[in-house]
Amino acid sequence: MWYMNEEREQLVKMIKDFAESEIRPFVKTMEETDAFPHEIIRKAGELGLIALWFPEQIGGMGKWLDYGLFLEEVSKISNCVGNCFASIPAGTSLLLSCGKPDLIGQYVIPTMMGQMVPASAQSEPVGGTRIQDFTCTAAIEGDELVINGGKIFCTNAGQADYYTVNCKTKPPYSAPFGSSCLVLVPANTPGLKIGHIENKVGWHGSSTGQLYFQDCRVPMSNLMMTMDMDESMTAAGAFGPAITTACCMLGGAEGVYEKTLAYCKERKHGDTPIFQKYQAMRHTFAELKMEIELLRSLIFGVLEDLDKGDYNISERALTAKVKGSRIFEHVASECIVLMGGNGTIVENDIERYYRDAKVTAIGGMSIYHLTDVVASQL
Repeated sequence: MWYMNEEREQLVKMIKDFAESEIRPFVKTMEETDAFPHEIIRKAGELGLIALWFPEQIGGMGKWLDYGLFLEEVSKISNCVGNCFASIPAGTSLLLSCGKPDLIGQYVIPTMMGQMVPASAQSEPVGGTRIQDFTCTAAIEGDELVINGGKIFCTNAGQADYYTVNCKTKPPYSAPFGSSCLVLVPANTPGLKIGHIENKVGWHGSSTGQLYFQDCRVPMSNLMMTMDMDESMTAAGAFGPAITTACCMLGGAEGVYEKTLAYCKERKHGDTPIFQKYQAMRHTFAELKMEIELLRSLIFGVLEDLDKGDYNISERALTAKVKGSRIFEHVASECIVLMGGNGTIVENDIERYYRDAKVTAIGGMSIYHLTDVVASQL
């Protein structure tokens, strides 16, 4: 590929070795018990793999493209684990933006080292970006913020060490406070309760659930930023989660494609492998391969531009997630059919990719919402 060089070849080899030794043996347990990959995250941090994305100013590598390679390779084996890593930029990017050295030192750097798990708590029953209709509030009382309300569909709920929570700022408030604020809430804060954890069709091992805040008090120093935000502003800031999720979609599509191709080259009808016997099957594999390569070019083009400092990529990043979701689902669905009855059996580990593909279309903002954002820019 055009973006590869000797250094990245070595990086990919290290990631593949890590994924084979640490992730593949964990997949069965994760699927059967919903076990969260804490140990995998810790080991990835020790190897410096999480630091690939983080800025050099705090000890990271500052390379979006390299982190994309990491997410792609991990997601070939488990799209769920890949998305656990993709959620890390979502949970820390605003912390980095707030520029508070104490919060960055206490939370961001340990996250980069795999010692902490973040979570971004945004969605409420009214929707994920309808900030004007949110009911979770933060009231100012002296040198504390008092949070009341709840959140739903929080990724890493109950597994995170801290939550970045989007609240309505409860009147009366004065400058510099806006109508909304982002607050960091440590997981052990009194008044924070973990609610129901959802039983999802896919992403078994990625905890999605509810949070409840009842007179939950945090120091004013945990205030990350204040804003006057609306739905369009929130959606416009979704390019980071969109492109990292797209990397996981690419990896998932490649993973299920490679497993299915290997099966069809080995499975025989009579003395002939079915891949050789049926021309229609070969054409299907060719069509799927072309879709995967188109997605790869889009994703890594965006990542390279980000590494060059070009952040005018919002539309293409959102496109990568929307198209990535559809390509991932299509590839996984076709691979089940290509394997016949064996593709539907859980033990053969093909249908898992299809289930995960359905969740990727929604997690981190629905592809229909993202499509609407792109349409609004026309």
